[in-house]
Amino acid sequence: MTVKERLLEFIKYKGIPVRKFESIVGLSNGYVGNMRVSIQPDKISSIALKFPELDTGWLLTGEGSMLKEDKKDLPVESQAAIDNISKALEIIQSQQAAITKLSDAALIQARNIEKLIEGNHLPGTNHDRKAG
Repeated sequence: MTVKERLLEFIKYKGIPVRKFESIVGLSNGYVGNMRVSIQPDKISSIALKFPELDTGWLLTGEGSMLKEDKKDLPVESQAAIDNISKALEIIQSQQAAITKLSDAALIQARNIEKLIEGNHLPGTNHDRKAG
């Protein structure tokens, strides 16, 4: 059984459509259907945060039980804490995306400044004198 097949088994066990699972976890539509060999570590972390009862060791290797013994019946307080952690993770991911965009914009501006400096040779400077 592959990781994809085990994940589909868990989704079936939860009784939710694959698209809803993808939405809950923050995966793109069709992600599960397009899985090939394995699953990326960040995706496993997201799944583990949203579905802490899933034994990720089982998901990856097929060994052991699908469900963690200590997570089968989570108290309401634990679920609330998990929801808070999930929200915090979403905020962090959003902030990481914003930082990446700002970093890219700063890099473009730095390149533009370099081009302006290179192209702005003043008369009478060494840059404009011809050799010989």
